[in-house]
Amino acid sequence: MQGKLMKYYKKILILILFIITISLFCKNSFAGVSHVLSRNADYSTDDHAFLTTDTLYVQVTQNILDYREIKKSFFTLKSHQTKNKTKYPLIWNSDLTAFTGLAPLENYPIGDKITIHITLRGKNAKDEIKRKDRFVIGNTGKWTLTGTIYEKISDKGTGTLTNARVRIQGVADINTDDISYYPQEDDKFILSGENGNFAIDYEGISGQVIVITAGKEGYKNAGKEITLGHNNSVTITLSLVSAEDHPSYEYRSSKSCEKCHSTIYNDWQDSDMAYAAVNPINQLVFLLYTAWYVTGDRANFTDPSIFNDPNPAFVGDKGKIFEDATGRYMILGDAGHIHDCADCHSPSYASKVQGDGVTPLWDMRAGILTDVDKLSFVDKQGVHCDFCHKMHSVRDEEEYWTEPGVNYKVNLLRPDPLLESSREGKVMFGPFDDVIYKSMQASYAAQFKKSEICSPCHQDARKLYLQPLDGNNQPKGDAIERILWSEDTYREWRFSGYSGLEEDYPVNNYVGKVLQCQDCHMKDPPPDPTIGKSIADYREITDPFFMISEEKRKYATKRDPRTIYPHRFEGTNQNLTAGKRKRYLDWAVDLTVTDTKVEDGILSFDVNLINSHTGHTYPSGVTQRNVVLLVEATQSGTVLSQSNDQVIDTPGGNFPDGYYEGKGDYAGKPGKIFMKHNRMIVDNDELSPFFYDILYAHAVEELYDTRIKANQTDTTHYEFQTIDTSKITITARLIYRFLPKGTLEFAARNGYVIPLEENDYESHKVGVSLNP
Repeated sequence: MQGKLMKYYKKILILILFIITISLFCKNSFAGVSHVLSRNADYSTDDHAFLTTDTLYVQVTQNILDYREIKKSFFTLKSHQTKNKTKYPLIWNSDLTAFTGLAPLENYPIGDKITIHITLRGKNAKDEIKRKDRFVIGNTGKWTLTGTIYEKISDKGTGTLTNARVRIQGVADINTDDISYYPQEDDKFILSGENGNFAIDYEGISGQVIVITAGKEGYKNAGKEITLGHNNSVTITLSLVSAEDHPSYEYRSSKSCEKCHSTIYNDWQDSDMAYAAVNPINQLVFLLYTAWYVTGDRANFTDPSIFNDPNPAFVGDKGKIFEDATGRYMILGDAGHIHDCADCHSPSYASKVQGDGVTPLWDMRAGILTDVDKLSFVDKQGVHCDFCHKMHSVRDEEEYWTEPGVNYKVNLLRPDPLLESSREGKVMFGPFDDVIYKSMQASYAAQFKKSEICSPCHQDARKLYLQPLDGNNQPKGDAIERILWSEDTYREWRFSGYSGLEEDYPVNNYVGKVLQCQDCHMKDPPPDPTIGKSIADYREITDPFFMISEEKRKYATKRDPRTIYPHRFEGTNQNLTAGKRKRYLDWAVDLTVTDTKVEDGILSFDVNLINSHTGHTYPSGVTQRNVVLLVEATQSGTVLSQSNDQVIDTPGGNFPDGYYEGKGDYAGKPGKIFMKHNRMIVDNDELSPFFYDILYAHAVEELYDTRIKANQTDTTHYEFQTIDTSKITITARLIYRFLPKGTLEFAARNGYVIPLEENDYESHKVGVSLNP
């Protein structure tokens, strides 16, 4: 018994010692000291070469000692040439949570090597932090840097590489004389020649260490350090990105990117991209689409049997007959696929394949509106970091414009998961050719700076295969294709004065230059120089290390902030607060009331809606997006009766007995609805009144498209009967709606209620008064 007790106590003692050891280890592990030597008073650079005219700015941060317990804090500079030492104080800076100090360098000769000793000393002798570093005193000059770019050719060695983009790391492709936030482009890289050779000029300080980088599409970026005035020639070897895509690759959570890119991560997390897979409305539409695709009737959306077949045949409208102004048709089929929803809303999920090794995954239930959850933690992150940055290229040719998402337009290059721990098992594609961090294995992809990268999910259509019929429902002529454009934003931009890609649409917009999607929806849109107007709460990136987390900035590349694109993906995002959503809606268009007059007791006027600041139609996006123009005239406290027929059409909403009790119903009132209005074949009489908006996937005919193209104006005319000679007030309001009223009523009827104030946003209200 006593022996067992001794063994027990021995185990307890070992455990206690282990805990003490771990706690001490952790204390030292998590403790840290870092310092910055900078030529700039804001410590924005970490320099190791200085001019005699410079001031040395020192910043020291640490989490070992409580700053209040530090009794002495200073640094000394020792000259290599004269052996002289000079001591300078370090003062606690509460704003920076760091010790800071400065020293003039005018008394040190050019070529001198300076050793800096940093000391933070506490009450006790053991409580002392010491750090040492070196820098040089140089002179300004211009150096021609030369070298050769090679490519690694498997195990066969290397060969010279032509047309690699060579630059000094962090030097941006912009005109340095253009001080605007949207500067003109000016290439600062040079291309390697036929033998891989290059020569590039750089102005700097002798002794300064810079990095020469090289990148080329299809290769991983690489670079070498060079010391100005010492070694002016380098060789750089690029490795090919594997041309084989590996669908078995397991995507990483965006959370893994946060450690180094916290600001970028936080922006993305607040965007609609992060919620594309788990937004309840998206889930409801997915269920409706699945039921229709599998059974031909949306009413079956609550029946779990619609998911029984992992690769179901299309039913939808197949075999149904409809008639329109152009003739009578039988639907032979549909180019859509059951995985179309997942292709854009959970692309990492859809990019995997089922057991047959061919069919994409499609059952996108996310445990929101059903009890079944098919998506992994990463797939629920919607359009996430690791998916987008595994996109090697995008097919942007016209033949792909009718197809949605990952399985049609995106060339993915996912590394071999068996090589995950090696460099060969990593790659991240992006817009920079000078990112060379080993943990990323970055590869330059030019499309990340272009609107084409957005087109896979923001350009789509329904393609129908139709057989024309005669009056007896017999085939008449050859089968035809009918394309019903839906998510049409990329085409809208391309065929506008914003893209500069089409000869018939020369650049013509409010800033007079090409604007990519990224210029307005990652950054804030550029201000309008003509009227001096900018979007509300306009923000410019001013931090050269914006992309990098605070604790990683010591190792980061300093960039011109104007070349940095936040990942807000902002527009009319449904997850944003009303105020933030409203700023883009305010900015997009201008609303005016003109030509007001009263004749023979009839008030008449025009309402003008100008698409002044968007590079696509207003509204854009999926066909459910719509805008209501609501017009009213009052006199002596009475709403005047309209005497002409300019009224809001049926999709404006007419549900007096619905969940919202008629609130938000605008059909029949003075005004206009701006939308793409499609027609469908009725698959269920009970559901049809809710879906006058018609999701494009179900459409067979476009009835009208009243949306306003970029740079164009819509004018509507109104007439009202006056009641006396008192003052008249005209009010015109714009109400942006994410979803038409019918969709809201249908969702509410099925247990998912969207508050009206979260769906309908009054972006503009214009009032005009006149006396008859």
